Amino acid sequence: HLAMTHLVTEPHIVAIHNTLRKHNHKLYTFVKPLCKDTLLLNWGARLTLAFFGANSFGDKQSSVGVGQFMQLIQKKYQSYDFFKSSGLDTELESRGFTEDFDMPAYLYREDGMKLWNAYGKFASDFVDEVYESEADIASDDILQEWARETSYADKGAVPGFPTSFSDKVTLAKVLQTLMWQTSGLHCAVNFPQYDFFAYAPNKPLGARASVSEFPSDATEEEQRAWIFNSFMPQIDIAQKAIQTVNVLTLPSYHTVNRLDKQFESIGTEAYKSFKKELDIIGDQIEKRNKKNEAKGEAVYSYLHPDVVSASIDI
Repeated sequence: HLAMTHLVTEPHIVAIHNTLRKHNHKLYTFVKPLCKDTLLLNWGARLTLAFFGANSFGDKQSSVGVGQFMQLIQKKYQSYDFFKSSGLDTELESRGFTEDFDMPAYLYREDGMKLWNAYGKFASDFVDEVYESEADIASDDILQEWARETSYADKGAVPGFPTSFSDKVTLAKVLQTLMWQTSGLHCAVNFPQYDFFAYAPNKPLGARASVSEFPSDATEEEQRAWIFNSFMPQIDIAQKAIQTVNVLTLPSYHTVNRLDKQFESIGTEAYKSFKKELDIIGDQIEKRNKKNEAKGEAVYSYLHPDVVSASIDI
């Protein structure tokens, strides 16, 4: 969550600010909603959950500690590639979960791919409205500046991001991937936190004894007591954890289907078509969830367009 959405988005926002926003470029219309509030939140995270130091709040809220989870993030980023790691289709494929892999209960894949494909069509339509030809893309100096600002080692240094643009397909794929990274992906990993994390037994935050000390020769009642006393969080820590995930999962009103004002003058037709597709996706999710609930099967609403924020704003 922290690594693959919040932190990997930072260099993109800075690069967008230094180029597309600076020159009031038409593409800024598309990416502006994707940047809202993220840097402020990341700054706040560095002072709280991701603060490294004595008596760190993050150490109390994670099972491995801030220093250790930042090492894990660093290791993950060493193999990071913009398209392969942040694009839903390629990320799923890297784990063997292509659409032809039979796993009907994998609702993240089911709903995510619907959004991913809708984002791709929206991005392609938007690019077609802004650029008449491939030559217009290749000759757009500000667009090339954005590519360099994001990809060059002394700039954003985003692995796998194009160093230049020369065709509509690549540009649309970049916009599609950015939109998924800041909206669908973030919602999928962020908003389930309260449902899962607020129930302490689901994820004890730490241990006060080593597993090697488990009393294997004791009675079952004594073993259960040992587990509870050694692994269940203390009440004050549990309360803070619940309060934290409650705040982190507050609903956003900056959702992908509420961006009409942003596209009033540029990309208007593309966004209208996109909203119609989002309505269809929302209806499909609602109908599926209603059926699943009646059958006692999983209900999954985290990627309903009504709740998918356009940016990492919580």
